[in-house]
Amino acid sequence: MKGDPLNPSDWLRAVSVDYERVLRAMDDADNGAAALWLEQAAEKAMKGWLIGQGWVLVKTHDLERLANECCVRGCDLSSFLPAGRRLKTLYFADRYVDDSPDAEPDEAEIESICGEVAKLIIALFPQFQPPCLPSS
Repeated sequence: MKGDPLNPSDWLRAVSVDYERVLRAMDDADNGAAALWLEQAAEKAMKGWLIGQGWVLVKTHDLERLANECCVRGCDLSSFLPAGRRLKTLYFADRYVDDSPDAEPDEAEIESICGEVAKLIIALFPQFQPPCLPSS
């Protein structure tokens, strides 16, 4: 997506696009794709917020590292960490051939994580209006 990588609003726009992709994947019962786009939405939300705090962009998919960076700058995202750890596992399982014993996500898990990601985005960008906040 084109935009200014130093502009938090452009990151939020990318987050909104990814969140819409999550909802489409959920409608299609494609839990792997939903997990991938949830990871991307969470990652971009944290990077966008951090950039607004003067952080220098680091190319990483490590949600825990990003959440810790947010915490250092005054935004406690510790409640997101369990969902973030699971998303990390699901993201890499979907992107690569995976032989881990971890279960594939089911609809209930994706809905739960979707709710956690929506809360994360709203904590960072209160103006974010998720198109649909799953009940969880």
